[in-house]
Amino acid sequence: MTPSKSFQVAWAKKDDAASLVPLLTELYKHDVPEAPQPTRDVVDRHVALLLEPETPHKLAIVWSENASAVGLAAVARLVSISDPRPDRWTQMELKELFVLPDYRSAGIGQALMTWIEAEARAAGACRIDWHVKKDNARGIAFYERLGAMVVENRMSMRKSLLNC
Repeated sequence: MTPSKSFQVAWAKKDDAASLVPLLTELYKHDVPEAPQPTRDVVDRHVALLLEPETPHKLAIVWSENASAVGLAAVARLVSISDPRPDRWTQMELKELFVLPDYRSAGIGQALMTWIEAEARAAGACRIDWHVKKDNARGIAFYERLGAMVVENRMSMRKSLLNC
């Protein structure tokens, strides 16, 4: 498939649930290739949870010209705990950025990140933070081209619970 340069970015709505199923199914394959593929029912319930207003993050969807969801980002608005300066209170965290393989290198990731940055600025955020795997050289180079930098004095920590 030849990626199209014509696409739109918007916040996900409840009516977008069915369109997210194929995209999230591909994300699962990409992130956890050794895990068995979830059933459609499981994916449907997961999408419904992701679109609940109580979920702490919002999904942004990239729509192709044929109205297919071809990319997504999940972001959360956070309030700084440690920085008392009002202009530093609001921060955004990018939890996920994913573009379908057939649509990569078509400017979709860049458009999505540009849109997220504009939304973060409009919300008064002073920065956007996210994690990237150390061995993801292509991803790191992509983010650096957008003006991001590796934060040398930070690393991710995780404690797994319930065998997850």
